[in-house]
Amino acid sequence: MDQTLNHSRLAAFVRGWFIFLESLSIRAAVLHGGGDGFEHALSDVDFAVDPLAFGNLPSLIEDYCGQSGWQLCQILRHETTAAFCVCSATDDPACTVALDACSDYQRNGTLFLTAESLLKNRKALTWGGYCLAPTTELCYRFAKAAAKGKDTGAAAEEFSAYPEDIRRDCAAWLEAQWGISPKSWDAADLASSLTRLGEKSNPRPSLTQAGALGRIASRILHPTGIIVITGHEDYGVKAIHLQQVFGHLYFRRTRKAAQWQPVMFKDLISTTLIILPEIGAVWAKLIPADCIHHLDPSQDSDNQCKELAKHLHERCYKRKNLQ
Repeated sequence: MDQTLNHSRLAAFVRGWFIFLESLSIRAAVLHGGGDGFEHALSDVDFAVDPLAFGNLPSLIEDYCGQSGWQLCQILRHETTAAFCVCSATDDPACTVALDACSDYQRNGTLFLTAESLLKNRKALTWGGYCLAPTTELCYRFAKAAAKGKDTGAAAEEFSAYPEDIRRDCAAWLEAQWGISPKSWDAADLASSLTRLGEKSNPRPSLTQAGALGRIASRILHPTGIIVITGHEDYGVKAIHLQQVFGHLYFRRTRKAAQWQPVMFKDLISTTLIILPEIGAVWAKLIPADCIHHLDPSQDSDNQCKELAKHLHERCYKRKNLQ
């Protein structure tokens, strides 16, 4: 498919998602960008949504995809209040985008901004969706830069695009919430503030947070990775094609191997696309059935990819008890 057409299709799908939420009176807001209607190279869209709707997100996305000719293929819970939801066009698995949702914005259990504060005074966009209020957006970007250890120079350049009054309001938030007072918005002064805020956040996921153990247990019992059995004929060619289509958003990493090894259980749990020519019957019985997919040798590569995307959708549908 022509990439320009692909971008337009992705943009229309994402815009339609936010308009769909508004039609149900569900508040949501793009965390950054969106003013151009997503008419650019697009892979994932970060947004905040009302906490009550967040709990029902899989069903909402499934309903929207069903009426749009798309399918929900993966849900990755990277925080107790965040979910990375991978959707693709049913007729083209390579046409895919991730709806990366949060209610409260937190990193590794450290709460930076509640859902209510994110959605407060949200700003309407011309195409029908909403974005954050300018001050809220800068606070979010500052917290994200600190928590992820973003390069100070790059952060300073991003922040310089905001008007002085917005930066002043963000500085007031930093002082009130975190006891941090940036001397200026120059890179040298920002380095200290970003470091201090980063030090106040958890460096890794907290097991004491409510729901954290349940999320981990779910990942172990229901791995988000998958094993694709290709057969020995043209194994290398098939593996490359699968990586090109599914290695971008569906999975965090890909792995090719001549045979199954027990250490790969960890790869399954860590959202890996594992491509094997075959797997032994004993191992196949020990692995969850929905984590193994056999390519149909009678199909061409495009239809094989469609069937894999369909398998992922059906797995997601079953696991989330979607109706």
